[in-house]
Amino acid sequence: MNIGPSSSIRAVVSTLIALLGLSSGCDDTEPAGPIALALNSPVDGDTVCGTPLRVETTIDNFTLTNETIEDAPGDVGHMHVYLNGQEVAQSDQETVDISDVADGAWQLRVDLALSNHNALDPYVGETIYITVDNSLCDAAR
Repeated sequence: MNIGPSSSIRAVVSTLIALLGLSSGCDDTEPAGPIALALNSPVDGDTVCGTPLRVETTIDNFTLTNETIEDAPGDVGHMHVYLNGQEVAQSDQETVDISDVADGAWQLRVDLALSNHNALDPYVGETIYITVDNSLCDAAR
């Protein structure tokens, strides 16, 4: 058996690959889990200030971006915020401030969309009902 320089190099490369945890294309990692969105604030039934109306969420297993990617991966995109069915914001952040929301009853909906603006399938979002009372804004400052 001839153990020349090329055999030694192969042995070193194989050892380095094993030490670095590199594989030949097999992915041994566990899936991250389902994409999820939780609307933390406001909560259903809250009465809140409308200038700004702060919407706070937690998003799991989904990367927020403001880039438009035509061939979008299934876990990259942005968040849409709607008041009474009208889109008022798109965001690449988990917290969004919406200015000048008038007093009254509102349906607040937050959902996730792919970076090419297509809806996620299955749908990931949450809808609540709030009341805006801008007299609360002075107390919040």
